Amino acid sequence: MDADTVAVYERRAHEWIERRGEASDGLGRRFRDQVGSGLVADLGCGAGRYLAEIGQPLVGVDVTAAMLALAGRSGYPLVRADLEALPFAEGTLAGAFARHSYLHLPKARLGDALSDVRRVLQPGGLLLVTLIEGEYEGRDLPGDDLQGRYFACWTAPELASMFATTGFIDVRVERIERPGHRDLLATARR
Repeated sequence: MDADTVAVYERRAHEWIERRGEASDGLGRRFRDQVGSGLVADLGCGAGRYLAEIGQPLVGVDVTAAMLALAGRSGYPLVRADLEALPFAEGTLAGAFARHSYLHLPKARLGDALSDVRRVLQPGGLLLVTLIEGEYEGRDLPGDDLQGRYFACWTAPELASMFATTGFIDVRVERIERPGHRDLLATARR
């Protein structure tokens, strides 16, 4: 993940969670309903906003120690790791959930990161990813409340193509409106 973005989260984790609060969009439950039973990972779990909503068996993964310290209150197992080098054996996970995690990777590196997620998923395993829709790529996304972070926004066709190129099947990309941005929600299976 982008080192400067990691540094922003390390310094401002408390501010980030105070501004966002707990998850209330039901996305974690939607994901768990689609996955069913089996071990899943919240990739880029941050302060743990979705952990309880996703439920057991679950492991939270984040690259920032400050965010994991906040997520520790959840009681779920946590692992410090980068999204580009997941610490799981091949075929370990029934699913992977990534709410606004991969948007901090440059577009040129997303394919390799998705290939790594595919590696750790079981055959038929589900990946759910959200990203900001658009064509912006760089630091200081207009309207960002924590300046200095790197963002890569995607169009629906670009994202669907990237998933297909990395070997995922049953790729679905939908738009989700939220204040200030339109998100893309992509699901795919290994």
